[in-house]
Amino acid sequence: KECPTIMKRMFRFCLPLLFVLASPALQAYEKRVLCVWDIVGNAGPIADAVKEYQLEALKWGVELEVQVNTSERVITEQFRAKQCDAAIVSELRSRTFVKYAGSLFAVGAIPDTDHLRLMHQLLATPQSASNMREGPFEVAGIVPGGAVYVFVRDRSINSLNKAIGRKVAVMGDDKYQQQMVELIGATPISVTEATAGSMFNNGAVDVLPAPAVAYGPLELYRGLAPNGGIIRFPLSQISAQLLIWHERFPAEYGQKSREYFFANIDRALHEISKAEQQIDEKWWVDIPDEDKAKYEILMDETRIKAVEAGYWDGEMIKLQRRVRCKFDPRRAECSKPRDAL
Repeated sequence: KECPTIMKRMFRFCLPLLFVLASPALQAYEKRVLCVWDIVGNAGPIADAVKEYQLEALKWGVELEVQVNTSERVITEQFRAKQCDAAIVSELRSRTFVKYAGSLFAVGAIPDTDHLRLMHQLLATPQSASNMREGPFEVAGIVPGGAVYVFVRDRSINSLNKAIGRKVAVMGDDKYQQQMVELIGATPISVTEATAGSMFNNGAVDVLPAPAVAYGPLELYRGLAPNGGIIRFPLSQISAQLLIWHERFPAEYGQKSREYFFANIDRALHEISKAEQQIDEKWWVDIPDEDKAKYEILMDETRIKAVEAGYWDGEMIKLQRRVRCKFDPRRAECSKPRDAL
């Protein structure tokens, strides 16, 4: 009779102990380094948002040490050299690791917020998981950065013809952007994320493609004064993307992370909307509808040529076209798609 009694006592003692040992607070986390590009630095919006993401990652078994840098080039090279297990950069940089997700930036591919939301939703589904990996790399999250507009120091530059001979800012290491600028007869001027704002403001470039969220931090109103403007026609939609070395994280980490990013998309869109509303209405320049139609055709041509040149991913370009056709089946590209490469 004593034996069962002793066993019961041991069970009563050990059961609570098992619950304590299994509690999340005592779990062993995988420690990884996340390098974050934020043009403002540690006090910037991306660096601030990552603090919440760190807490979420703990639920997935990963403790992230965050390192912030204002240079996107430095962050990219640190990630490539495996000094970072993960990195948050723009899709301009992530394209060299995972071309599919990096092609989200394609010109004219995402006309407005409704298209953007659906694209992000599709990319966060398990069905898209295989496309979000390329070799050892994986895109584990995408956050929208807003539409890219053309900032001009002279508001009379409101058409491609008037851009001939003008100095247009392009990211220094992006050869395809340079070629596109040369095609319209303008002069490409190499800039970095650190120099773009100052070069526009001091007149070193006449034209700067930039998102509305850059208006305040880069003080672009200085370059717009007194006769500049912002063309109210989005060229593309930029995003920040979370890259990871896939084998350095738990198997389901990437999918859980992508779902987390999409679940918080409204917060990002709210910040983008606030940034656009803070721009003085006097700077906006509207262009005629007939010009917009011409630009649609030109951007379609650009996307196709970019895929043929290996710059953008053909499957992503097709998905973007299918999303546009879902919203407007009357588009010419819906009945006669030209991206079936």
